[in-house]
This record gives sequence, C-alpha cells and structure tokens, in this order.
Amino acid sequence: MKIYTEIEIQAPDSRVWNLLTDFASFPKWNLFIRQISGSLSEGAKLTVHFQPPGTDGITFRPTILTVEPNRKLRWLGHFLIPGLFDGEHSFIIEPLASDRVRFIQQESFKGLLVPLLARRLNTDVRQGFEAMNQTLKTKAEHIEDRR
Repeated sequence: MKIYTEIEIQAPDSRVWNLLTDFASFPKWNLFIRQISGSLSEGAKLTVHFQPPGTDGITFRPTILTVEPNRKLRWLGHFLIPGLFDGEHSFIIEPLASDRVRFIQQESFKGLLVPLLARRLNTDVRQGFEAMNQTLKTKAEHIEDRR
C-alpha cells in the first residue's frame, strides 16, 4: 500500500530542505510529525513521533536510507519486528524553477498488519501528510531569506 501526496511551494529548494531538516523546530509548526530526534546521516536511527489527526500518535525508530541535501530524505521504520508493519517514508523536493519546487511526501507500507490498517492509513495518515505539506508550504513561502 502506498500513500502519495504532493504540493507546489513558491520557495527555493534550499529553504524547503532547511525547514524539513530542522528537526528541533517541528513541535512549533508540524502538526503531523510532532518530534524527530537523531542525526541526519545515512544509516542513523531517528526517533520519530507521528500524530495523525484525531489520534494519540505513535513513535517509531526508523533508519535513514537516503540523505540528498535539497532533494531527498528517506527512511525505513518497523513496528515491533520487521515484516509486521514496515513503512518506507520519503520526502522529495523537485525543483520546478529557481524559486519554486514540488514537495512530495509518500510512504509505502508492507507487512502482515497493513491490510487491517489500510482504511485508517488512507484517511488519517493521508490527512496528516496533507496538513504537514500545507503547513510547510505556508512556512516556506513566508520566510525572508537571511543572507
């Protein structure tokens, strides 16, 4: 099962990347991923607390698979044990112009529990992605460049 969302943001890729990777500021603006801690490097473990709308949330400890500054951040997380409920999460920044990007947030889910959770994932998690995308857009489009 895959959830895919995208939004166009009128801001340079570096600004979107800086907001996306400033984990310490997530509690101030991100209504879906409430907290992230850990090192931003491939192979590192993160602690990520997701809170889809209307839920108490859940904490995962995914491993970072890809870090491409200004382009892509991708990680893989498991619930309890691999194969039960696995999620590969990606944030992709595609430049459309010097000051405009397409921001893609997607996740592929695999495992024994996915069929049982599919409906909830497709509503709660999708709403969380869309809310985060919109808030990121608003924040990125209203920040002044500090040079």
